[in-house]
Amino acid sequence: MSDWLPETPLLFYPSLAHKLGSDEALLLFIYRDYARHAGMQAEDGSVECILPKARWLQLAGFWSEERLRTASESLARQGCLQISLNQGGSVRLRLLPEPAPEAKPEPTPADDAHAPGAPQAAEAQTAPVNRLPVYDTPPPPPPPPRGNMIDRKGPAPTFGGSIGWRRHKDELQAIFEQAEERNQQLHPMQLGWRPSDMFHAMLPRHSIPVDFAEACLDEFVLYWLDKDRKESNWDQKFLAWVKREWVKKQTRDAREQRYEQDRAPMTGGSNENTRRDSREKRKRITAAIMDIKDTDW
Repeated sequence: MSDWLPETPLLFYPSLAHKLGSDEALLLFIYRDYARHAGMQAEDGSVECILPKARWLQLAGFWSEERLRTASESLARQGCLQISLNQGGSVRLRLLPEPAPEAKPEPTPADDAHAPGAPQAAEAQTAPVNRLPVYDTPPPPPPPPRGNMIDRKGPAPTFGGSIGWRRHKDELQAIFEQAEERNQQLHPMQLGWRPSDMFHAMLPRHSIPVDFAEACLDEFVLYWLDKDRKESNWDQKFLAWVKREWVKKQTRDAREQRYEQDRAPMTGGSNENTRRDSREKRKRITAAIMDIKDTDW
């Protein structure tokens, strides 16, 4: 029998749905569950975390980005959290603690007089109102009923605009944003990569032929494909590779040239003189043997 419930369920609180809205109640639980594992708690009881935009969109992957922004804006207006979009693309989320319930004021003697069961003499002391109050200007209209936040349309979300939730950046947050920006600029080596025109403009300054650099390209690409590493500028990496290989080639050529120069005297004069002396010696021996009149031997 196949399982229709593959992942961990999300908790939905009906009381929060009546108070905040259905989407807001579900999103507040998602934020709280993520901050419990990846957030940092402050002294005031709030929990703060910074996550990439792609990870933020994955928290509610069953919603569109517009719906997720709308629900986050609604939670921010209701004082549940603070959220801002940083310049590097990361999202800064700060979950606020629930405010303490307001204490009820103590009853005054005047309130005790109006309580049920109080003596009728206290009621007689209150003067009856015989006329309606008169206002110079009409009173303000009553506030609209608090219902579902999705059904009630408001102003377009600014998501941390000029009057949003952006605060002064501390040193740790600036380090996180710089690291996030550097990670976005990194890209891995790909098969078929070729250097840019700027790389070819740098070769004449180092007296390196273009053909030699092209011969080193395939080995460079295969080497870094196997390493699975990311760089922001592969041209600099390839230039250092070509310069190193060019120095090795010049060293090899100089060594071979020096070896040929040292070998030339041995193969040129000495061996030829030795062969000539051997031929002359054999001729003299042959002439002495063939001379039958010579009896000195």
